[in-house]
Amino acid sequence: DKGSRDGISKGLPVVTSQKVLLGRIGEVYDNFSQVILITNKETSFEAEVFEKDIHGVAKGKGGLKLYLDFIPKDKEISQGDVVITTALGGVFPSNLLVGSIKEIKKSDVESFQTAEINPSFDIKSLDNLFIITSF
Repeated sequence: DKGSRDGISKGLPVVTSQKVLLGRIGEVYDNFSQVILITNKETSFEAEVFEKDIHGVAKGKGGLKLYLDFIPKDKEISQGDVVITTALGGVFPSNLLVGSIKEIKKSDVESFQTAEINPSFDIKSLDNLFIITSF
């Protein structure tokens, strides 16, 4: 229930109370705003595998699905590894929880590996959301 009258603008990050990244503000109206989920097909942002210094690009696939792309082939990632945001690209602040690695896909002919991410938010249990207005 926050909109332009509250100083909300397009592109601001939206998180849960546990600092789990949900998405960003899409359309803004007087008294409310639309949230574009990180799983939206139009969404991409810099992310990293926590405590492994492995960077990639998180991309939405639609249908509440998300994957990490452009992971160097020589880097070792594992199922269950935690994925967080980085400040690179300026889309989101760093160290917000994105999710965990669900499945890793390697190919002999591709230069990079990709991994499906299990997002850490539960769309059915969202109650209060927080909009980050400066970072």
